[in-house]
Amino acid sequence: MKKTRLFIALLVMLVAASGYAQDSYRQAVKEYLTAIGQFEKTKSLLSDMKALFKKSGQVDINQLTQRYLDEQFEADMLDSYVSAMTEIGVSEADLREVASLVSTPEGKTFADHEQEWMAEFLTEFMMPFMMLDEDNEPAEDKDWSSGGLADLLGKPIQPKADIDPAYAAKFKDVILDSPFTKNMLDAMMKRMDEESSDESKKQEAHEAFTNWMIPSMSALLLNSAYGNLTLEDLDYAAKLYSNEFYCKLENFGKLDNDELKIGFFMLKYMDWMKEQGATLSEDPQDAAEFMKSMFNLDNLDFDK
Repeated sequence: MKKTRLFIALLVMLVAASGYAQDSYRQAVKEYLTAIGQFEKTKSLLSDMKALFKKSGQVDINQLTQRYLDEQFEADMLDSYVSAMTEIGVSEADLREVASLVSTPEGKTFADHEQEWMAEFLTEFMMPFMMLDEDNEPAEDKDWSSGGLADLLGKPIQPKADIDPAYAAKFKDVILDSPFTKNMLDAMMKRMDEESSDESKKQEAHEAFTNWMIPSMSALLLNSAYGNLTLEDLDYAAKLYSNEFYCKLENFGKLDNDELKIGFFMLKYMDWMKEQGATLSEDPQDAAEFMKSMFNLDNLDFDK
């Protein structure tokens, strides 16, 4: 009898310890996602997505979106990241080291400046493609031949003439030559390759876009960084990119895991909204408003 009671006591202790370990790991994931601003970035995007739902009817879209963000959003994020990180062996120590590194004052300053940089970069990158639709010409009627798209895009973008050469050299060394920029470009090209079809016009359009994007991308990144990322930010970025665990986690984020892609969380939000009675809008203007808010394109007039 005593042995049985001892066995049960040990089993209870093991279960409790296992629960504590899981809670501790989940908390470490939460600290990491908080430190890198992933919660706020995704939450901001999902908040903008409320524009895609019908505003009329008995459902208050603003209140419903806020309910999702308050009640369900964090759990959805943590469930996905905890599962994926556990599966590939990201340790609690890795998470806490990176969280500590990016939580320093210089890390927070870099994160703020990086967000401003990326907002300007995305705006400048998307602008040529948003302008393609200004004439409201149906996509199937557009000239998607290589020459037609090349004319619409114009010449590849060049670095701004007033950029300090010393800044440009350091930016190239730290940012442009980093594996993170290479991964971003590879991902963009992979997506383009996946979306291209056997139709000759679309293949020609893909070639025209590639010929424009490859020489333009470095200039776009540099032009948008100048005035947003300081030399001190570049020093910090060099330290960040040389950290083994940060690189490990960044590469983890690039894995082909559907549950870690932003589209997965967008679908989770949209499914939850529809379960609560919200209805997606069929008005193209609502989709346009979402794009404007997503890419900070308030100066772009879709009504022309």
